[in-house]
Amino acid sequence: MTDAPGGKTPLWEHCHCTKGQESMRKRQRGPRPVSDEPLSAGRVEYLEQARERVRNRRIRRTALIVVALTLVVLFTTGIVGSSVAMAKDWADTARILLFPGTGWPQQTGVMEVKQLAAMNSSFVELGEEGCVVWSRTGTRLNSIQSGYARPALAVGKNRFVLYNRSGNELRVESRTQNLYTKTMESSITLCAMADNGTLAVVTEDPGSAARLRVYSSSMEQLLSWSLTITDGTPLRLAFSPDGRRLAVAAVTVNGGQMVTNFYVVTLAQGDPMLVGSGSGAAQWLSWTGSQSILAVCDSRAVLYNASGGERAAYDFTGQTLRDISVDASGNTALLLASGQLCQAVMLGRDLGVESTTQVQASNRIVRAGDTFYLLTDTGVECLSTDGTSQWTQSLSARPQGLLADRRQLLVFCGNTVQVLTPPAAENNAQSNT
Repeated sequence: MTDAPGGKTPLWEHCHCTKGQESMRKRQRGPRPVSDEPLSAGRVEYLEQARERVRNRRIRRTALIVVALTLVVLFTTGIVGSSVAMAKDWADTARILLFPGTGWPQQTGVMEVKQLAAMNSSFVELGEEGCVVWSRTGTRLNSIQSGYARPALAVGKNRFVLYNRSGNELRVESRTQNLYTKTMESSITLCAMADNGTLAVVTEDPGSAARLRVYSSSMEQLLSWSLTITDGTPLRLAFSPDGRRLAVAAVTVNGGQMVTNFYVVTLAQGDPMLVGSGSGAAQWLSWTGSQSILAVCDSRAVLYNASGGERAAYDFTGQTLRDISVDASGNTALLLASGQLCQAVMLGRDLGVESTTQVQASNRIVRAGDTFYLLTDTGVECLSTDGTSQWTQSLSARPQGLLADRRQLLVFCGNTVQVLTPPAAENNAQSNT
């Protein structure tokens, strides 16, 4: 093909291109599909379900990418150890949120509840042969058959330690997997776990009352303290909210009387400081703030300053302490018994008496803000902190435990865990259907 004189394209080529373009336009236009017809209800529901599945896949994919990138950053920057363990905790949390369970009731496999403790979006339940971990939405996350003769638990926010009180082995577990297994030189008597994963272990120690060791979240030893007979033998341990200090209640004998010494150990320094002493054995020890420690002995509740000295006290001499419960805000509930009578005492963060109520014979008490619950042989009773009964729910088996938060009540009856719905709420739900 040659150009026309003057470098111009021949007219017939213009005509040819124009016809081709016109033909292509016609092919592209073609007949329009019919899409203006209304969709059926079934079709709409199907499309919505498909969109939901796509959204869920995207969320899960994004969560996996975030976890993977986090691990890459941790390793490339050299920040390993505790950070890797933290990443595992995040991965557990993502799994719980992205894969909700089928709800309650569920059979957990634990017939007789020895210990029950809440963790982040989950709980751990200890029986005679081992323990199980469940999400709050009804997903079994972990199951451990330890074979320990005397198993016990200590729980943090995202992990816990399972140990053998008649042996020297312990297991540090996340909500879904084993992190560490450690064999101590001597028999373990007591453990405590901080929210940040720091672990305290008390063992027998030849030549002294006991030995206390503290490990980081990556199981690096931070300190070791050999307690003398004068110091006492630790009965209770409690980490501060930030995990940097450890409160220790150690029992000893002074002048023929049982005495409990209360210490605060700053982990960075390692030197224990005596903050107070009280008669009897410690039944409870916890931090109610960054600078206050609640200790409950056989006949007295005391609030200690972390720097030393008593801040407040409540005396219940002449009554038997049957149970104690402290909520997330540091409010306390005492279940006291005198003969066949039971008394529920509500105490504020400063141990000020909020109410004292005669209640029916009960086995357990659970404090949750301005409400408390009593577990009896036949069911659960809910009362406000001023002692006013709100409702009573009968159960087919004796309740062994109760977990209460703002969203749900989980009651443990033998092998079964179920949501406890207040009768008033249940009636309202039925009336609205």
